[in-house]
This record gives sequence, C-alpha cells and structure tokens, in this order.
Amino acid sequence: MVAANHVAYTAPINPPGASPVLTYEHIGKLLRRKVHRAEEFVGGAITSTRVLSTDTTTATGRPITVREVTFAEGNRKVTEECVAYPPMKEEFHMDSGNIVQNIISEGKDGELFMTFTFEWLHPELEGDAEGLKARELVEKKMAAVAVENTLRVMREMVKDGRWKEEI
Repeated sequence: MVAANHVAYTAPINPPGASPVLTYEHIGKLLRRKVHRAEEFVGGAITSTRVLSTDTTTATGRPITVREVTFAEGNRKVTEECVAYPPMKEEFHMDSGNIVQNIISEGKDGELFMTFTFEWLHPELEGDAEGLKARELVEKKMAAVAVENTLRVMREMVKDGRWKEEI
C-alpha cells in the first residue's frame, strides 16, 4: 500500500448570521462552476482550469468533466476526471491517483454542511512516518482553507448574481 494521508474538513454552510443563506440550488450550480473555474474558489492553490472534455457516464448518465488544473505549488499541471453526483457531491480523480470529494450533507434539523475529503498519495514518503505526519498537518490546514474559501466565494457569487451565470 502506498503511503497516503486521508484528510477531511467539514463546516456548516449557513452558520448563524451568514448572509445570504445558501440553498441546494446555489450550491449545486456553484459546485459545477467550481469544476470549470476552480481558481475562482481556491485561487491560492489552483491558478488555472482548462476543460478538456465533457461527457456523461454510460451507466448512470452522470456528468463527467475532464480538466487540467495548474497548482500554484510548483506550477504543476494535473489532469482530473470530475464526476458529478447532484446535488450531493463532486468527485475529482487525479491522474496521480489522488482523489478529492466535495460533499454536501444535511444535519438532523435540515442544516447544511460542506465536507471536502482528500486522499493524498505520497509514494516518496514510503517508510517515513515523520515526513508523512508533517505533510498531513499541512494538508489538514489546506483542507480547512479550501472549504472556508469555497463557502466565502459562493456567498459572494450569490450576493452579486454570478451564481446564475451559465458555464
């Protein structure tokens, strides 16, 4: 088994005092926009998105987008297959084997939560428990920033009407 970190971060989508309140309609449309324009949501991590193809799965009809994203760290380009499971989640399968999920869930009282999960493979850290743990600390912080920034940007896009734009 390859050395890996499995990290997740969850935040309430509409904490007390949040305005505007984000709905499933807003979030679903904005998660699809994030597939096509990731840099708008996580600009500190991703600097550009180029859609290579769009299709649907043959078995389920789910939308699939293949894209190339450029990560700020090292100006690294990664190809991802993005699979939509509306309105619950988007999955990002990277050519490196890493997997990211953006998940929307509902609490017992109908409150909405956003969770991002990350499976980061680190073959270069095989046998280096300290190095893997140090990398995990960085990845946990990155996960929190990714969720919080995504929610902040979604709220801004609902306020200014960008959430209605077709992609």
